[in-house]
Amino acid sequence: MANLSEKARAAQQALRDASAKYQAVVDRVIEDPTGPFLKELRDNEERVAEAAASWALEYTEGVERPAVG
Repeated sequence: MANLSEKARAAQQALRDASAKYQAVVDRVIEDPTGPFLKELRDNEERVAEAAASWALEYTEGVERPAVG
């Protein structure tokens, strides 16, 4: 992967963290589909979407390009 800026690396990690939390909720739903999970699932889904958008933006803006010349 390209050399990333600090902000891009932080956004990437935030996306990984949000995704892991979402997956944890999904795993609980798989184990007990009758439990109360809808609000938590929606909240985590929103966090993943926000983190993904932030990561995409920071990636496109934060890739450190080698100096020319």
